[in-house]
Amino acid sequence: MPSSNQKKIVRLLGVGFDAEDGHVRITKGENYDVLMGSDESHEYIQTLIHKIEDELSSRGVTLDNLTPEEFAELVASIK
Repeated sequence: MPSSNQKKIVRLLGVGFDAEDGHVRITKGENYDVLMGSDESHEYIQTLIHKIEDELSSRGVTLDNLTPEEFAELVASIK
């Protein structure tokens, strides 16, 4: 768990760069924002973030409880 002077993750940001249809996609959640991308990549990012949220919930922690290294390990554990 991070001490008071360590960096904290408080929000997730997903950005897609493959939109070619000119459509602006924005999805906001309690702890995340997903911006832009094609319909397919925007949905993929949302699904990934929901899996991260589910894993956090199952571990009984929140984003701000994790160091960046712990967060990277959590994401790597998601299939």
